[in-house]
Amino acid sequence: MYYVLWTTTGKEEKTRQMIGEFVDPALYTRCAIPYKLKRHYFGGSSRLVKMLLFPSYVFVETDRIGEFVQSISWFPGFNVVLHTDDFYCPIYRHEEYILTKLINDHDIIDISEGFMEGDQVRVTSGPLVGQEGNIKRVNRRKRIAVLEMHLFNRTTEVALGLELVSKSEIRNKK
Repeated sequence: MYYVLWTTTGKEEKTRQMIGEFVDPALYTRCAIPYKLKRHYFGGSSRLVKMLLFPSYVFVETDRIGEFVQSISWFPGFNVVLHTDDFYCPIYRHEEYILTKLINDHDIIDISEGFMEGDQVRVTSGPLVGQEGNIKRVNRRKRIAVLEMHLFNRTTEVALGLELVSKSEIRNKK
């Protein structure tokens, strides 16, 4: 199960590094910080920028959350594991499924590619394939799709990279 650690913004990678160095690997399976790729345009040229998907959050897969929390409680910048009342609560299975489907092995959500068919988005490649029903809106100029996700027991909007191409460009690639 995945649990969410809340840490100081900007200290996410430091927290992951300290977990790797000081926590017994038997206490956790994976430590993930989801990033997204976004295309930024500056002065007529573009470049890919890696940005945090959820600033201040580190996701940890563990079945021994109590022992895990004890081993990191002294970390600088670590605040708390998200919880309700007195219980640490993992993210729900459907939230975990969507999150793990979107990120690759390097915790990065790549830019998807697709086309518009009337008012509908058709995603042809990338992590947004199959998520068309969750796309709330598309900003063609910024080349993003705003995806509605249920995470942390609430509805969250997440902007992910989406390159829109024409149908003829897709046919030419094949």
